[in-house]
Amino acid sequence: MTSRAAILFFLGCLLAEPLGALPQASTPEEQAEFLAGIELPKNSVLHPLQGSPEYLHHQQKLLGEWGFCRQVRYDAMQAWGRAHLAGYPASRGILRYLFGGPDFLNAYAFFPETRVMVLGGLEPVGAVPPPEALDPGALGAALKALGEALHTSLFCGYFITSEMKPQLVQGSFQGVLPVLYTELALTGNIIRSVQMVRPFGSPGVEIIYQQQGGQQQTLYYFQADLSNGKECRNFLQWLNDLGPGASYLKAASYLLPLEWFSETRNFLLKTSDLILQDDSGLPFRSFLPGTWHLQLYGIYTDPLPIFHLHRDQELDAAYHSGNYAGPLSFGAGYHVNGNDANLLLAIRDHGLPYLPPTPLAMTSAVVVPQAAPTPKATPILIRKALPIPIRKAIPVKTPKPKRTPGPPPLEQAVPIVPPVVIPVVRHTSYPSPLGPTPPSVAIPSPAQAPLAVPSQTPAPLPVETPSSTPLPTPLATVTSETPATPAPPATAPVPLPEPTATALALPTASPETTPQSIPPETPQPPIPTTSGGKPID
Repeated sequence: MTSRAAILFFLGCLLAEPLGALPQASTPEEQAEFLAGIELPKNSVLHPLQGSPEYLHHQQKLLGEWGFCRQVRYDAMQAWGRAHLAGYPASRGILRYLFGGPDFLNAYAFFPETRVMVLGGLEPVGAVPPPEALDPGALGAALKALGEALHTSLFCGYFITSEMKPQLVQGSFQGVLPVLYTELALTGNIIRSVQMVRPFGSPGVEIIYQQQGGQQQTLYYFQADLSNGKECRNFLQWLNDLGPGASYLKAASYLLPLEWFSETRNFLLKTSDLILQDDSGLPFRSFLPGTWHLQLYGIYTDPLPIFHLHRDQELDAAYHSGNYAGPLSFGAGYHVNGNDANLLLAIRDHGLPYLPPTPLAMTSAVVVPQAAPTPKATPILIRKALPIPIRKAIPVKTPKPKRTPGPPPLEQAVPIVPPVVIPVVRHTSYPSPLGPTPPSVAIPSPAQAPLAVPSQTPAPLPVETPSSTPLPTPLATVTSETPATPAPPATAPVPLPEPTATALALPTASPETTPQSIPPETPQPPIPTTSGGKPID
């Protein structure tokens, strides 16, 4: 070896030694598990970051909300999908979830075996920088913004575009990509590759993922405008090249019935073999008889007031027909509670004998009478500690119980009528399936019909002893504001209304020289509200 060659070999060794000592950068799979609060192995470059107070707070909050989501909605959706969707080949092909934004969770709950899933929304794709390259302050701020962006979806089941926009531009984790990473990891999927793509001009991302030991699947997300225009037509042409498939529509803002979304509406109706949607998707009149087999689940209620829409009379009539196939045990779309949620399942008629996915679904559809369905109310228990205020959430007005005026005043037989102390009726909440910790509050079902009040004053019935005579319970709630005044001797008879079928009789308390004051009612736990003070349905 010449002296020159020896020198070059020596310099090469010096340069190669520090390069080999550099730590290996984190992979997308490690980053996804890190964002999802999953404990990483000790040899991972991200493992030391999981001990910081900011990360431990993020981990505890996110996994708590994910556990809550699974208990009240996600696991029930998976079971429903296996019973009603898995039997159709379209559920394992190409799924188009337009207007869904980065909502991988809900689509995956219903369609876990889909070969290709395409999501569309207005939010930017964004990026996930290596967490190990961020300083502790920047990493903490990025984790906090990510948790806020995911909170509404984990609690309510849908994203809010106006809420996500400010959250997904804060910190280092920007756009929908960190949200998709987290959702993939929470559902047990392994990310194999991530690639930025532009197959039709709009920015997008392609993610190859799979379950442990399962087949590889593809997830696309594109930032695209789906209103009529060149951008929409390019997107739909690319979707058309993928072939026919299934379509899922949820919390779609009631846009598809509008004329300026006719291109997307016509495309979905033409190329879909299966459509699953809530009432915010395609208009019911689009499902022509002879083209679609329909099954309706849940209960149809008025759209949210924010959309200024009226009840769809055709859909309402369908819920009174044999198309009604059964209730729902979970919320869907803008209806967080299963008591007022709805789903429509449409299967294209290809001229073959129609076989429903489960015998239970067909049996339910046949035996339901031609009357309005009245599924039994099963309120969902919501943890008081979990939801935190939601910024700019869509206001959902929860109907307040109407106060029915009490019976007409009694005719006085004597100038002075002794007051009667009526015990306050107290109600205790049912035990929560979440356990004694934390406390829970039940979301009320939609407005219930108030009890009827007799319009005429019943005939007075003289009573000799007020302490032993039952009184009709007022239908209105008795408050602690009833004045307590000393009672005069009960010598004169008091005319009281005769008990009727609508007024339950309760024994009255004996008047005392100094009647005891009625303790105030136990305050009801607050209903979760947005940061603007409006309740969440």
